[in-house]
Amino acid sequence: MRLHGKINLGIVTVFVLLAATAGGVTFRWQTEHAIRAAENRVRLSIKAAWEIYNAKLERIQAALRVLADDPRLAAQLSVAEGAGARDVARRDLERVRIEQGMDVLTLVDRTGRVVLRTRPPYRVDDSLAEDPLVRKALRDGAAVAGTVTLDRARLDAEGAGMVEACERAGGEPRGMMTGAAVPVSVGGRVTGIVVMGNLLNGAVDKVDRIRNSVFENEQYQGRPVGTATIFMGDLRISTNVLDARGQRAVGTRASEEVSARVLRDGKSWTGRAWVVNAWYLSQYDPIRDPDERVIGMLYVGSLEQQYLDLRTMALNVQLSLVLGAMLLAMAVLYFTLRRTIVSPVERLSFATRMLAQGDLAYRVKVGSRDEIGDLSASFNQMAAQLRVDQEEIQSSRVELSKRNDELAATNRSYMEMLGFVSHELKAPLGAATLGLYSVRDGSLGSLNEAQGKVLASVGQNLDFLNEMVRRYLDLSRLEKGEVQVRKAWVRLRDEVVEPVLETLAAAIERRGLQVENGLAPGLRVYADRDLLRIVYDNLLSNAVKYGREDGYVRLGAELKAGMIELSVENAGEGIPRDQVGRLFKKFSRLALMEETGQRGTGLGLFICRAIVEQHGGTIGVDSEEGRWTRFAFTLPVEGSTNE
Repeated sequence: MRLHGKINLGIVTVFVLLAATAGGVTFRWQTEHAIRAAENRVRLSIKAAWEIYNAKLERIQAALRVLADDPRLAAQLSVAEGAGARDVARRDLERVRIEQGMDVLTLVDRTGRVVLRTRPPYRVDDSLAEDPLVRKALRDGAAVAGTVTLDRARLDAEGAGMVEACERAGGEPRGMMTGAAVPVSVGGRVTGIVVMGNLLNGAVDKVDRIRNSVFENEQYQGRPVGTATIFMGDLRISTNVLDARGQRAVGTRASEEVSARVLRDGKSWTGRAWVVNAWYLSQYDPIRDPDERVIGMLYVGSLEQQYLDLRTMALNVQLSLVLGAMLLAMAVLYFTLRRTIVSPVERLSFATRMLAQGDLAYRVKVGSRDEIGDLSASFNQMAAQLRVDQEEIQSSRVELSKRNDELAATNRSYMEMLGFVSHELKAPLGAATLGLYSVRDGSLGSLNEAQGKVLASVGQNLDFLNEMVRRYLDLSRLEKGEVQVRKAWVRLRDEVVEPVLETLAAAIERRGLQVENGLAPGLRVYADRDLLRIVYDNLLSNAVKYGREDGYVRLGAELKAGMIELSVENAGEGIPRDQVGRLFKKFSRLALMEETGQRGTGLGLFICRAIVEQHGGTIGVDSEEGRWTRFAFTLPVEGSTNE
């Protein structure tokens, strides 16, 4: 019987599909409804969070207004500007700052110059005229409140312990402060500004107040139902989001998607977000300073799992009914389907598994003349064709392996020839160079000007050939795997850099370069001295060749994340950003380097990268077109010292 005679099976299939579709639509509707309700709650929560956030600003501003209206403050400003009672004024204001629980309380004159601070070491005379709060208060002659960022210099100036507090709460020596600036007036004339504020870095009272007010500090399956965070840029500096250790997750960062939307575009972001260790339905709003620049984010999130569990409970009844109907239909039609459909399909399935396991000789029995029988026959034809194809592939694989062996042998011959030719060229080139320099320098008699120019040109070409031979020898050793890193304690400046600089002394003097060697005499690294000389020889040669005449070459070293970073910087035309990716490739020459008239082999930086990577480090370049180029490579510290 043909398949179209089994129409009853089609009816059951349609029923099952309709039931599954209904269940899927219900599932999707319930999911979207639950998520939409959660997002609406998050939007309401962020509004409440802003009210709490701004309430603190209003309290600071109100307290400052009272302080600014006190006639004694104007008198203290006058004293601070002039005579000798600054200590009395400072103690009075310091007591106010402590009573208000503030981190900063500073008095500036009408030009923005600091005349009094209330936190040790009580620095004065620097200018806060560019602080957004101070600048706006001076410009408008009115009180202003808001959030600002403080760099390291500002934190140091405001008082001891400020930088350390920020580093503990995020690992960066920058801070974000909520505060206010209120003018101090005498006779309607602004004589100064009083500034007061709280650091947000590491402060938890505001985010905890948001969580407790909006979410009532609820827990669900051991996780907080709601969380709140204040970001400085994309860095968490105040949060009640917990990490895997149960600690506040300060110092972690927002995702790139959120940062781009909020920090770059200045728009809110709403959706589901992975917050440290769980999915939360979240909203991130930009925090702006008084100049309307986006400097951070305010985040509120609600745990997604609770909404998903509620959705699951609502779906259980509906899905149970659908599943029950499907099971009943399957039970009724089981025996009918077993003989006409299931058994042939099982045989075909078994044959497919045998084929997948590599038994291309297995064939399925064709038991009927309907569509399933046709499928079985097609399967047998496919298996036969696969067996033929397998034999052809095996034959091709043998041929490919043979060709690979031939290519490997050709490559070995090429590298051996490259090393042999370079090695054989080295001695005659050295002799030719020595003889040329003897003639050029007048050892064999004086030369006229034309002869001197010709010999100078020949000398430059011989120098280039010597450099090319040296590079090819290094390349040959690298390609053949003959370079072995033999690490030992090396005095970097004395044993590596200074010998290289000596070989380049004539070129450095000829181009009028100033070498600024920032490597400490006692700096030691655990590395291969000879290979490091090759690296520095390449980098310094490039700096001398392509650097600006009468410019500088600067060498430096610093520790970064458990590695020691060594750098060579030179003044010059820089490297275009679109050509940086080609620098460390074999035989790569940049158009800019060709324009300078200086020739190169295109191997030096490739060799540098290979040597640095064999030491377990990395190498890179940074450049500003028209100004400078800086190559830097890292080595594992491994006990490297600076005596």
